[in-house]
Amino acid sequence: MENEVKYKRNKKKRKNKKRSRLIIPICAAVVVVCAGVGAYFYYDYSNRVYSNCVVELGGSVTAADFLRNSNKSAEFTPGTVISTEHAGVYTVGIQSDGYTYECTLEVDDTTAPELKVHELTRTKEEIPAVKDFIDEVSDLSGEVNVYFGTGISFDNYGDIPVTIVAEDASGNRTEADTVLHLVEEYDIVPPVIEGQLDKTVYVGESVSFKNGVVVTDNIDTDLEVQVDSSQVNLNEPGEYTVIYTATDSMGNMDLKEGVITVIEQLYTEDEVFALADEVLDEIITDDMSDYDKAHAIYVWIQGHMGYSESTDRGDWLKGAYDGLKNRHGDCYNYFAVSKALLTRAGIKNEDIEIIPTATRHHYWNVIDCGEGWRHFDTTPRVDKTFKGFYLTDEELMAYSDMHYHSHNYDREIYTYFNDDQEQ
Repeated sequence: MENEVKYKRNKKKRKNKKRSRLIIPICAAVVVVCAGVGAYFYYDYSNRVYSNCVVELGGSVTAADFLRNSNKSAEFTPGTVISTEHAGVYTVGIQSDGYTYECTLEVDDTTAPELKVHELTRTKEEIPAVKDFIDEVSDLSGEVNVYFGTGISFDNYGDIPVTIVAEDASGNRTEADTVLHLVEEYDIVPPVIEGQLDKTVYVGESVSFKNGVVVTDNIDTDLEVQVDSSQVNLNEPGEYTVIYTATDSMGNMDLKEGVITVIEQLYTEDEVFALADEVLDEIITDDMSDYDKAHAIYVWIQGHMGYSESTDRGDWLKGAYDGLKNRHGDCYNYFAVSKALLTRAGIKNEDIEIIPTATRHHYWNVIDCGEGWRHFDTTPRVDKTFKGFYLTDEELMAYSDMHYHSHNYDREIYTYFNDDQEQ
């Protein structure tokens, strides 16, 4: 009986021992599986990286752009080639903290091509190609297809609307409208550049090269003058050449040279205008019209300045300062003082001078009080009967013709009165 009890106890121990041996491997396996699954989810793309990154064509992208944690560093895998020059979807490898991730880079092209066109003049015997209308066309992709947006009719002479289309490989489109001038004969007449090609500017100031410069053509309208000012140094006193060009739709071109004179500034506008304001405070009232203000300025200069030879030339601020301070000077000082007073009084005015000769030079102003341009010459003349206030061009030219061309100015430079003369 005792032996039977011992047998049963030993049998039970053997069963428990066998069960223990089975549980240990199973637990170990469970731990390993759980650790692997935990690691997987911990380092899963959704937790560590963005699976997809979108960049515009031609843009820049780094490996760190794919990381959700901006404080982490990353780099592309050695086999990854990054280029945003062509639209498409690319697979890239990202390495960060010892782990490698496979992601997608999407390069999108949503930018339309750039397109500039010009007008053309042709006869019915010559059909223009689309490239003949194009000045510039470009796109980030480098591939642009250009074509006519509408058909061109050659049934009638005149101005024919034309639409040019530029389309890139991604379907982005740019349209530009222009005009085909259909004529019976070719235009061989070049455009004409006129106006104030020569300008004076102070050191360090900017200059509007096209201001006062106009271009006209027998066929084309709204032609734009091109300016080559590459030789101009506005920070260094001196004389610099500027090239003005204008080309019509048939390729006829005009070329003119101008001189930009850069000078040191001896007096500031504030200094000159302070002296001018002192005068205006004495002679101008708020109820005056521009005409009345201009007349008051003319009368004051005639009665308060005396004529004397001066070396002031080219620097109107100096000429005005000297004239207002000393109350005398030559025609340049009279012109400069007039310019300062007219400007401060709010009267539209411009400069003008005669075609110089070896022995003669003369400067004066033109003003616009709302009735068109009028001559404004305050310089006293030997001929005491001359009054240079508010003269039409016809009136001044009649006087000039009778007095040795005293005001013979270049109408290609000063175009203020050209429209009046054409009418």
